[in-house]
Amino acid sequence: MSSWGDLAGQAVSALMGTVAGGAITVYVARWQTARTIEAQAQLAVTQEAANAALARNQWTQQRSAEAAQRLLERLAALHAWLPSLPDLAMEEPRLSVQARERCASAVESVRHGMQTDLLSIGDDRVRTRYRSLVRLCYDVGWRCIGQGNRDRQIRDVRGYLRYVQLSLEAVIDASSLPDDCEPPALERSDSVAWRPPAVPWHWQDPADGS
Repeated sequence: MSSWGDLAGQAVSALMGTVAGGAITVYVARWQTARTIEAQAQLAVTQEAANAALARNQWTQQRSAEAAQRLLERLAALHAWLPSLPDLAMEEPRLSVQARERCASAVESVRHGMQTDLLSIGDDRVRTRYRSLVRLCYDVGWRCIGQGNRDRQIRDVRGYLRYVQLSLEAVIDASSLPDDCEPPALERSDSVAWRPPAVPWHWQDPADGS
């Protein structure tokens, strides 16, 4: 009878061990499953945030590029009429009245772009360069600063305008901006026209129109 009791006790102990082991296994499996689900959920949230950030950056870049393109069109119109810029405040323009009117309209368009399209460009350096160009135009055209050297006035503004164009092209291409440099000082004694430190190769090409 004692042997039967021992056998029964062993059977019960084995059964309890099996049940306990199974319970532990189930618990561990559930814990691992819960951790896996949680990790997958966190990964999905992280990926969604990354996708949203990428989409936002792409939208911002596209918006900036489109604004830069519109500003380039304004600058192209001004570039064509720059020889009349010193005539804006003159009663008798050296060139034609029609050219002066076209130049005044182009300057106003560039100034208007500063208050509209330029605000869509997030890079502060590009904004500063564009605003400096507008100030140069008004200094030459309406404030008559540096009027003792008309040819250099025009070439100074043309050089800085091209520098701003290159900056806007960099926005469109999502490439590095030209190096920072100070705009020309219109009342300097030097007769050499202003140029940025790094001059692109195509500035030497007559087809470039510089």
